[in-house]
Parts: sequence; C-alpha cells; structure tokens
Amino acid sequence: MDASLPFPQFASKPYEVIEERLNIRKYRDQTIKAYLGQLRNFFFFILPRDPHEASNRDLEDYLRQLNTTKKSRSTIDQAINALRFLWVEVFGQKFPISELERPQKKERTPVLLTLEEVRRVALSAENLKHRLMIEMAYSAGLRVSELVVVLVKDINLKTNNLFVKGQGERRKGRTTIFSRSLSDAILRQIGKKEPGDYLFPSERGGKLTTRAFAKYFKAALEISGVGKNATPHSLRHSFAAFLLQHGAKVPTVQNLMGHSRRESTNFYAKMANPEI
Repeated sequence: MDASLPFPQFASKPYEVIEERLNIRKYRDQTIKAYLGQLRNFFFFILPRDPHEASNRDLEDYLRQLNTTKKSRSTIDQAINALRFLWVEVFGQKFPISELERPQKKERTPVLLTLEEVRRVALSAENLKHRLMIEMAYSAGLRVSELVVVLVKDINLKTNNLFVKGQGERRKGRTTIFSRSLSDAILRQIGKKEPGDYLFPSERGGKLTTRAFAKYFKAALEISGVGKNATPHSLRHSFAAFLLQHGAKVPTVQNLMGHSRRESTNFYAKMANPEI
C-alpha cells in the first residue's frame, strides 16, 4: 500500500486503527478479537516489512500458504473475512481476491438435548444462579453472548417475554419468550437489583464473561451424566428444535431465534422432521 492510506496513523498504530474501525462497524467483541488475531498472523507472515507495506501479492501468497496447510475451512474463511475488512475498510482498496480454492467444509450436526436432559444438566449446576442461567438460555433460545448481557429491565414477567438487544453489524434486537415456570427464580435473582443492572452479574458486579458461563455449563453437564458432547450453544439449538417438533411455524421460530435468513431456521426444521 502506498502513503495515501485513508488512515495515516495506521503506519504507527495498525491494531488500534483496525480495532477502532471494527467497533465503528459494530462488530461483536468476539469477532473483533478473532479478526485481530488473524491479521496479526498475516502481519507476521510479511515480516520484515511493516503492516502498512502489505501488497496484493502478499495477500495472494499468504492465502495460498494457508490453503496448503491443514487449516480448517472455517479458519480460512475467517482469515479471508479479516483480510477483506483490512483491504476495504482500512486500506480503502478493492479486495483483489475473488475466488480461492478452499478445503471442503465439514457438515457438523448440532448436538441436541431433550427437555429431560436439559433439566438434568440444570439441576446439576453448582448453585441456583447457574441453574437459572442454563434454564434461561434454553427457554429463551439465547446465544451465550446474549445471556450474559440480559438486564433486569429486559424482562417482562407479566408476559413472559425477554427483549434481546441486537449485537454486531446489521443485527436487530428481538423479543423472545421464556417459560412461566422460571418466574419465581427470576424474581429471586432480581432481588434488589436496579432496572439497568445485569440479571447475571459477575462476582464483582460487572458483566459476566461468556467463558465463565461455558465453565458453569461444562461442570453441570459432567455431573449430570448426560452422555453428549454438548456445549452452551446446544441449549439454543435444542430450543429451536423443540419448538419445531411441537408444531411451531418456521417464521415464528425464526423471529424468536433472531435469524436474518430463513435458511438458518429451516436447518432446524429438517432436523425436527427429516422428511421436510
């Protein structure tokens, strides 16, 4: 790249500029961290030249090198997306790579839990807070990143609805449901919290990390004896499959899940009814 970069400060502070642009575009924290990691690998590849000296030839060589390693399809896709952001949003240039042969993407079937298995896992949680988090993630179909930022004011106990704030670029907020059976536990969890407080704060009172919840879930799963390789995201998968298995319409589930594309919800419909 030449000296006419849209952001001259990139030459001295590349990571700061990239992170600022990602935040302006409202990328999620996890995506920002992943993109910075991918670009750090690329900048290491072009050493001893500096990041602002990266060229289209460097890009081609790097992607060719990635493709000859045993990197997964998802890793290569993420690297391409990060590099495209660098070229377009930071360098102000057209991304020069249109097609690249990539490893065939492996189809992975989500691990689903039955209602009884979810109950067993929840009852095996270390304490009532962790139990309610597991039940809420399943009952409302939440991503872990959504669960940890639920505020007291997002909950409507009269209608058993939960407002889920939009996260990331082009993602809108949505209203989902939760089981009426959780009302008493939610009231206890709210306690004396203010409307703007986190429903599930960390021990220090701030935002709980997604990694912390993953740890709680893993411990409960192991104690429960449910012999499945489930993850916290399995709760969300299972929510969608359960609704579709019990007659919910695809558009309804799409709205509750916050899917932007119907195809994402149809995937669960096919799992619930293989004949579709």
